[in-house]
Amino acid sequence: MNQQAKEHILHFWTRNLVEKPGAFSFNLFLFLSFGILYSFRVLRSPFILLVFGIITPVILTICLYHMSGVSLQHLLPKVFHKKTSRVFLALLDCSIITLLGILIYRGILNFFFFRFLQTVMLPILYLIMLRVLLLSEHN
Repeated sequence: MNQQAKEHILHFWTRNLVEKPGAFSFNLFLFLSFGILYSFRVLRSPFILLVFGIITPVILTICLYHMSGVSLQHLLPKVFHKKTSRVFLALLDCSIITLLGILIYRGILNFFFFRFLQTVMLPILYLIMLRVLLLSEHN
């Protein structure tokens, strides 16, 4: 219990998202189903783009950069060793994700490829990478 009190909030979020196989499978199913429905324009709600295309990938990106500094620091390039460079790269990635979401919402990049990339590929890729990082931390 003392260890959980000292645990960083991003590490706590990552554990809740991907540590248990059931939660990991549920999150994959959720992102895959809503992402595909939005990508193929079955559901055209901008709320789905906001939640599954901007907010979720931004949170997963921040958790991924945090976990990369904690788990596999010896295997990653030197740019990931310093916290300031990880924060800068995370902000850069988050701004690109937000910009893509805004461009999709405005209709400038509202093509299947970009909708699929933003709402399906990025969240699923980030979830898988978080799962691998968390499992490698336990070993």
